[in-house]
Amino acid sequence: MPDEGKAPPLPDCANPSAPPNPGVLWDESRGDAMQAVVGDRLVIHGKLVGQADRHGEILEVRGENGAPPWLVRFDDGHETLLYPGADCELERERQAR
Repeated sequence: MPDEGKAPPLPDCANPSAPPNPGVLWDESRGDAMQAVVGDRLVIHGKLVGQADRHGEILEVRGENGAPPWLVRFDDGHETLLYPGADCELERERQAR
């Protein structure tokens, strides 16, 4: 019989000594922040099944050291000042060889 009154153990992702999850771009609990440079591409994944991803380009970085907010122009021409959420992913601009 399990111990009553005890909280269940935390999953590894909540344990700061656990290795980082390779799919996680940043961990706000550790104070990490997503950093971008002008020209990076941004993907905001759809929140519902069947909802299309939104793609855009970072035009300006207004935070310190690449931190948000960023001015983003989406492929449909819409521009907005953006603080990324968990559904955002950065695609680095490829370096010319």
